[in-house]
Amino acid sequence: MICVDDAKEMLDRFSYDRRIRVDVYDSLGCVLAEDIISDIDVPSFDRSEMDGYAIKDLNGRRFKLVAEMHAGDDRDVIVGDGECVWVATGAKIPVGANLVIPVEKTQRLKDDVIVYEPQRESHISKKGCDIPNGEKILKSGCILHERNIGIIATLGVRNVLVYGTPNVGVLSTGDELSRINDVNSLTLSAIVKQSGCSPIFMGTATDDIDLIKKKIVEAMKYDVIITSGGISSGKKDLMPIIVSEMGEVLFHTVKMRPGMPMLAGVIDEKPIICMPGNVTSCLVCAHVLLFPMLRKMAHLPLIKTIRCARLSEKAVSEYGMRRYLPVKLTDGVAYPTFRGSGLITSIAHADGFVEIKEDETLTEGEVEVWVF
Repeated sequence: MICVDDAKEMLDRFSYDRRIRVDVYDSLGCVLAEDIISDIDVPSFDRSEMDGYAIKDLNGRRFKLVAEMHAGDDRDVIVGDGECVWVATGAKIPVGANLVIPVEKTQRLKDDVIVYEPQRESHISKKGCDIPNGEKILKSGCILHERNIGIIATLGVRNVLVYGTPNVGVLSTGDELSRINDVNSLTLSAIVKQSGCSPIFMGTATDDIDLIKKKIVEAMKYDVIITSGGISSGKKDLMPIIVSEMGEVLFHTVKMRPGMPMLAGVIDEKPIICMPGNVTSCLVCAHVLLFPMLRKMAHLPLIKTIRCARLSEKAVSEYGMRRYLPVKLTDGVAYPTFRGSGLITSIAHADGFVEIKEDETLTEGEVEVWVF
């Protein structure tokens, strides 16, 4: 039996570093596995920030209109003293021009343009002012979202190198599953999805060593194996035997309530995490230990939301055990919902946990709630 912190440290050693190239259109939510360095200037030319007239200098108020430039027009138009060129927003600035007069500050008289309001701004975006050639614009390890995907698109990049995410085989065990609905595979699969990984349901298996081993062998094509049930100390609790025969047990039982009968091991260098069969114990272990492990393997940050609330009643942890008390938050008060580790409503109606350290007593008062 080990403490929670030691169990976290052991699980933190697992890593997953497969890298794949994906189309930018499919990259939302992926973690970048390379630096993105611009090989162009953005914008690639001096361009107008608004509709107006490009001039060389505002030395007078009357200018001769000599040409028009629209967005996408790549001509090299030259503007001289006393001349102006009509430019659309986003259009290339004529050679020699250093100022754009907004159209609303001018008056058109046939081929002449009268400027009736002076200005200080140039209204010109200089070449490379947004992104200069050679600049590192995104670092490896950042999560791709709609904003930085826009940067990648601006550079004309079509595909990016990202970290692949683990595929997780999920297996439920127990003779009782022939008589009751399988809950753990669904709740664990939801945790796997929340972690950024992909769950694959391997079905259920009765308490038969050969059958469970066969299922685990089938799951070896995936990157992580998660089972539930069969890890306590009863005659049909077979997972400790199976993992030790097929690989190595890293730890068995953790000093926590609920969720003490949890096992972690390695089979052919792949992690196998065996969760308790009781539904609340299984979910508590999944939130506390499995979720952080999978987030790390997916190269995603662990985001832990904490809210302060007033505990409605006294709560105590057992000697040497860390307790995770499910609570419901109502008007700033945390009400315990735990009714037993085998009852799904003990956690289904909860908004989060209150962590009670080993040998700690919490009286009615302010506590930190780890919100799901």
